[in-house]
Amino acid sequence: MADGTTPGGAAGSTGTTGAVLDLPGPRGARRGDRPTVFAAALLVAVGGIIYELILGTAASSLFGDSVVAFSLATGVTMFGMGIGSLLAVRLARSPGRAFVRNELLLGVLGGSSVLLLFWSYATTDLAWVVFTVLSLLIGIAIGVEIPLLVALLKEHGRDESVSLLSKVLALDYLGALAASLLFPFLLLPTLGLVRTAFAVALLNVLVALFMLGRMGWPVRLTWPTAVVSVLLVAGLVSATALEDAINTRLYVDPVLHYEQSAYQKLVVTTYQGDTRLYLNDQLQFSSVDEARYHETLAHTALTSVAAPTSVAVLGGGDGLLAREVLRYPTVREVVVVDLDPAVTDLGRNDRLVSALNEHALDDPRVEVVNADAFAWLRESDRTFDAVLVDLVDPANERVAKLYSSPFYAMVAAHLRPGGVMSTQATSTYFTPNAFWQVVATMRAAAPDRTVLPLGVNVPSFGEWGFALSLPGDGSQAFAATALPDGLRFHDEASLRATAQLPADAPPRDLAASTLLSPTIHRTYQQDMGRWRY
Repeated sequence: MADGTTPGGAAGSTGTTGAVLDLPGPRGARRGDRPTVFAAALLVAVGGIIYELILGTAASSLFGDSVVAFSLATGVTMFGMGIGSLLAVRLARSPGRAFVRNELLLGVLGGSSVLLLFWSYATTDLAWVVFTVLSLLIGIAIGVEIPLLVALLKEHGRDESVSLLSKVLALDYLGALAASLLFPFLLLPTLGLVRTAFAVALLNVLVALFMLGRMGWPVRLTWPTAVVSVLLVAGLVSATALEDAINTRLYVDPVLHYEQSAYQKLVVTTYQGDTRLYLNDQLQFSSVDEARYHETLAHTALTSVAAPTSVAVLGGGDGLLAREVLRYPTVREVVVVDLDPAVTDLGRNDRLVSALNEHALDDPRVEVVNADAFAWLRESDRTFDAVLVDLVDPANERVAKLYSSPFYAMVAAHLRPGGVMSTQATSTYFTPNAFWQVVATMRAAAPDRTVLPLGVNVPSFGEWGFALSLPGDGSQAFAATALPDGLRFHDEASLRATAQLPADAPPRDLAASTLLSPTIHRTYQQDMGRWRY
């Protein structure tokens, strides 16, 4: 989405080129001031794009649909930039003072944007409204910047307007490139969303200080700048406490671990022995009943292959699925492939989570690979007796490729003769169309194999679905290897019963989801749209 937001800086400029060329320059402008103003142009471009990315990322985290979130963040912000460009004409009589005031306002809005959005999500039903209003107001403030900077650079009309504008826009686009690289690779993984917002807001204050120095530090603007600076520094320093306060409202149970990784938000809560992991505010497991989920996913597959020795787990970075695989004495190798190092670090180092997975990720038989499962399968030539797919629900287009027929075909290609594959397949009750589309996609990917739809009740999630892919006619299902000791939930009878779906979950005929037509995430969203929670 960074590419989609790159034109942001130009939108405020090119949309008002005629107005910009008529702006009067400050009487005291000097050619020596230009490096300062050009530097300001570069910095405001960086800040503007990062604000768009912050808003889109925060909304994606809260609402789940990254396409809608980034589309609205970009579209509404750019619309606001157009309004800001028109308003800049009215501010051109004193562009330096107007620019400083605008930077202070933008710093306050941008710095507090993530906290305001998360607070509204935790305490009201107006999060989308708050998101839209913030995007619009921040866009207006961004749109004011470039026209005022052009006005500051002009010297009594002597400069050639096209040349001047081209230089400012070149810096604008350069700043957009820098922002699109800094945000995902440095700022977000290092600072997280809240601190990144405050850090960029302080960048606005820095630009305001550039302008104040150029104007000789007028008292009427210096004091407000100092006050805003103190507030933003305080926000940056106290970001953890502020996040904890909001999370206390967002999560019913006490939050023990909060982390914003490069990919998602991780939260661990606990209450009266119930440890829970949330990714982007979506529950991943509850220690009270997680055994129902992980035992079903692991043992329906591993009892269906004779003496499994090598197993791949795609997803499952919390280590709970690896724990179940390691119960088989024949297993010599478990490869856990999870995109996010923060999740696998949590599975290794968090006291509660590592105790829950019985320190599976520290077992010498386990190899942890932090990589995209799709890319890893495409590049690897390793084969396995079983591949277990434990990925988040296909709620957006980024995850949809991991529920596509090419993905399942690649998994099948990595199976040894007699090998099996199982995957979580969303809820048989709450998302029945998505469930049956996963089954249909697996069947389309490997038509010579048998796919069994499975289901089990997991109280934290409700009726939950899985799909098991077996070679040939599937006669080896649950019959090739005995269940190991140490299970909390399943025995042989209950494991076989997972293949008996209730009458209110009848088969549905749906088309397979592919890379070119990733319909699974739309199907999932439509299913979820029928429910109020």
